[in-house]
Amino acid sequence: MIFNLSWKNFKGQFLNYLVYFVSMTFAVVVYYCFSAITYNRTLANRVGQEVHISGAMNLGGVLVVIMILGFMFAANHFFLLKRGKEIGLYHLIGMRKGRISYLFFVETLILGAISLVTGILLGIVLSKLFSMILAKAMFLQVESLFFVSIPSMIQTSIVFGFMLLAVSLRSTWLIYRYQVTNLLKPIEKNTTNPNKLSLLKGCLGILGLVLIITGYFFSYNVIRFGTVLTHTSLGFAGFFIAPLLIMIICMVGTYLFFKYTMYLIAFLFGKNKVNYYRNLNMLALGNSKLHIKRSGNTLSIVTIFIAIALGMIGGAASIYTIGMNSVNITAPTDFIVAEDSFKKIEQTIEKEPDTTIDTLVKLNYKLTGSQFHLKIGQDEKENRISPMNLLALSNYREFQKINPYLKNIHLKKKDDIVILDSLQNILSGYIRYDSTIHLSEGIELHVSDVRPDYLGQYLLRYTLPTIVVSDEQFKEINSGITYALRAFNVQAKDEEALANKLSEVVRPNWVSPVYYKYDLVDGQLEGYTSKTSLEPKNKSQQNFSEENEQEYSQLNYTNRFTELRYERRVMGLFIYVAMFLGVLAFIITGSILMLQQFSEAEQEKESYILLKKMGIPQKEITKLVYQQNSIIFFPPMIIGVLHATFAIYVFSRYITSSGYWLAYLSCGMLILIYLAYYFLTSAIYSRIIHGKDR
Repeated sequence: MIFNLSWKNFKGQFLNYLVYFVSMTFAVVVYYCFSAITYNRTLANRVGQEVHISGAMNLGGVLVVIMILGFMFAANHFFLLKRGKEIGLYHLIGMRKGRISYLFFVETLILGAISLVTGILLGIVLSKLFSMILAKAMFLQVESLFFVSIPSMIQTSIVFGFMLLAVSLRSTWLIYRYQVTNLLKPIEKNTTNPNKLSLLKGCLGILGLVLIITGYFFSYNVIRFGTVLTHTSLGFAGFFIAPLLIMIICMVGTYLFFKYTMYLIAFLFGKNKVNYYRNLNMLALGNSKLHIKRSGNTLSIVTIFIAIALGMIGGAASIYTIGMNSVNITAPTDFIVAEDSFKKIEQTIEKEPDTTIDTLVKLNYKLTGSQFHLKIGQDEKENRISPMNLLALSNYREFQKINPYLKNIHLKKKDDIVILDSLQNILSGYIRYDSTIHLSEGIELHVSDVRPDYLGQYLLRYTLPTIVVSDEQFKEINSGITYALRAFNVQAKDEEALANKLSEVVRPNWVSPVYYKYDLVDGQLEGYTSKTSLEPKNKSQQNFSEENEQEYSQLNYTNRFTELRYERRVMGLFIYVAMFLGVLAFIITGSILMLQQFSEAEQEKESYILLKKMGIPQKEITKLVYQQNSIIFFPPMIIGVLHATFAIYVFSRYITSSGYWLAYLSCGMLILIYLAYYFLTSAIYSRIIHGKDR
């Protein structure tokens, strides 16, 4: 009889448990597919040992577990509140708390087991789709990706079994903690007069809105805000602390907004007597105030969770841009090779079928001593004395023909130069050089511009930076050493096979060491750069000191395909995990709001019945339901998207990218998902209050 009663009540809560079941099943699918990918040998072998898929998938699985565990706790809390009278009835007929807890444990276990089995079966079916998406994101060509992983099934079952056990223990603790007889009592109404608002709460409501607007203002002016912070004791670190401070301001503002600002807005709306007494606005306003009070914490957490999920996707797009841009920096052409290694690589390419060198440029560099002042952020100027690479303007323009990332350079005077510094690729505007650079032989050069360095891996050139000088000036500089690099593109039928073949023939290595020693003597730069050491051997082996002779070595070659393949795989994997976690976060937060509203519907059902008895048309009541649910679903969606939009803008100010469309696409996905939850929740809410939920 008891189990029959439990089953009857369970069927009465079918719609609520359906939401729980669908969300749990989707989480199981995501976790199983993440786990199965780590055991997919075909995919792992195709990726190779340079990228560890298992690490990213395991991290994603841990985050899935954390998110779904939070959802299960929240859902379990709503279920207990909603079934309070049922628990009280069990107590009245003589059931002990242990027996009641046992019934709920069995119920949770059965529902969880069904979700687990369904999720694993769907995961097996969809694992190929997940793997195909991952392969596409990582630019992999894999013939077959369907894979049934027994270890993943066992791992998923164990993990979700522990989560179900944790939720059941929490249910038992809640049942034992509270007086079960009190659950039969009607829910106590808030005795606070809804038409009165304390001065403190009003001020907090205004402060919440002010903080959000302030956070948006600082986001829009993040570079200026970061610059101001660098003038404080934070120094250059303030530039990177600025986004963190903006995030904290917005999080505090979000909490105050949903806790106090929304209530303040509803209170002020009630002061407008014309609108207040129109139709059912008076009732809607009163219910909205109660919903805001009861749901303030949940709405603020959901909004912050949404903003973090969207921001995570925007951050992933930023990191993807950095990774792909690093390829253009280090390997702008297919190959850049040191002169000594070029012959061996050329011979290997000639032996490969359907493979030829398409375009070839010889880059002639001079490495000589320099003295200049460098300022990073707001720090004091540093006096730098070190070798510097020189490249003739005509040689630069020759390289520009095969390197699409080099911009035009024009030197008006003989002593004008342009500095190319790889640090400018990320910290543009915060690395500043003085207007003059001094070289050996008393040569003084004028800095006309500073640009990002797209000449290739700077380690091929011993050190950074590199300066582009006029041809006349290049010929007049005789100090230091000269060396050459070969940059070229290839026409190959199978670029991956060629890259693998060349990596076997010529392995990346340090070659052609150079030795240098410079110092300022009576304001003049004196010293040498040599291919042989000019100091006794025993002296050069002493502990490091800037006064002793220093040594640099040169990297022998870079391969664009290898670099591009690695970055695509790492960044594609990162984007894949971020996107699925983001979508899961949208579904979980939407499900939490839906379950909360179902709980509200049960609590307010009698009030709506009274409205019907008073003659209020069912159509008007349904309209009221949609209005009240819009207060719950739309503000988190709108504020979350606004937070994410300004966060993406902050990312774009630090890192220029064309890949932020992915984050904006995610904002569109969030809006669609939340609109679906809103209409579905409102429809089911209407069925509950109209007595059609059975």
